[in-house]
Amino acid sequence: MKKIMLVIYCALILIPCAFFSLGMMIPGAANTSSSAEGVEMPKLLTEEQGVSINSKFGLEFEKYFAKSFAYRNKVVDIFSAIKTAVFSEGNDQVVIGKDGFLFFGETLDDYMGRSRMSDEDINIAADFLLELYNESTRKGAKFLFVCAPNKNSIYPEMMPSRYIMNTDGRNLDRLYSALDERGVPYLDLRPILIEAKNEQLVYHKRDTHWNAEGARIAIEAIADKLSMPIDDFSEYGKVEVTDFPGDLDALLFPEREMYDNNTEYNFGGKFTFKKAYSNMMANEIIANGTDGTGKLIMFRDSFANAMIPFFASVTETSTFSRSTPYSLDNYDTADYVIVQIAERYINTLKPSDDPTTNTANKE
Repeated sequence: MKKIMLVIYCALILIPCAFFSLGMMIPGAANTSSSAEGVEMPKLLTEEQGVSINSKFGLEFEKYFAKSFAYRNKVVDIFSAIKTAVFSEGNDQVVIGKDGFLFFGETLDDYMGRSRMSDEDINIAADFLLELYNESTRKGAKFLFVCAPNKNSIYPEMMPSRYIMNTDGRNLDRLYSALDERGVPYLDLRPILIEAKNEQLVYHKRDTHWNAEGARIAIEAIADKLSMPIDDFSEYGKVEVTDFPGDLDALLFPEREMYDNNTEYNFGGKFTFKKAYSNMMANEIIANGTDGTGKLIMFRDSFANAMIPFFASVTETSTFSRSTPYSLDNYDTADYVIVQIAERYINTLKPSDDPTTNTANKE
């Protein structure tokens, strides 16, 4: 009886392993998107110091197989559906909140007050922004640092009750204090968005980012801080659509096509793009407004995707750059310089070419 149970146990382990391994030879079964995530089939031999056995092959193959095994996305979909329906739990990247809200797992450290930046790193970030502020001033531009709050900083009430929000000595508050000491202009969007959420949804439920309304509210606050002339966007006309692919849904259900609600403004004829680009995450996007005033340079991350058409509509020329470290060396003049970064990435604010501190590599 024990031998039979042992055989059954081994079969339950080996058969799925064999199926998902051999299944990779079936055309279209393997998860090819793993290459886009930077996970490639490792090489058994390495040529670093002559031809030799790759001592890291086992670990590298384990990482590759975990991302690439046959029908992976379907398995993840089924597993996620069971966990969310039965246990109201996501995965290591997604937190299932209340009322249909999803939250990015990477923001938990900020939310719970873990992984605090050292005082040295806070000062390095503040000094770096001070240099950009001084350089902007020398070039005759108004400067502003803007941090896009994590969604759970604006909607803590939608987080699962098992996660306790820690508001004591948060990294962003410490950075703002350091900027105050140096006289660097910044805008704290948290109270503005918290007030606005009482009237409307300002972040996507199924995505990490603010929606078009949240972006508009942020832009209006930025313009007020910079004394920057903008339009009354309510006159543009808008419609409610359900066509926004939430990035958190994609992490939970990679095989499904799921869409979140969004507001779509009519920007028709307000601006043109100076040159073609592949998508809104392009390294540099330049737009010319038809009736706008002033020149804008904005160093940004993915939160600015929803801001680009608004700013492009009200400026003469607007440049949106994802290059890091931020530098004005390649720009002659501007009326406004804005540095925008997500709250979860402020620890990357430093004058370094180290790719581990490059926010463009994190999104």
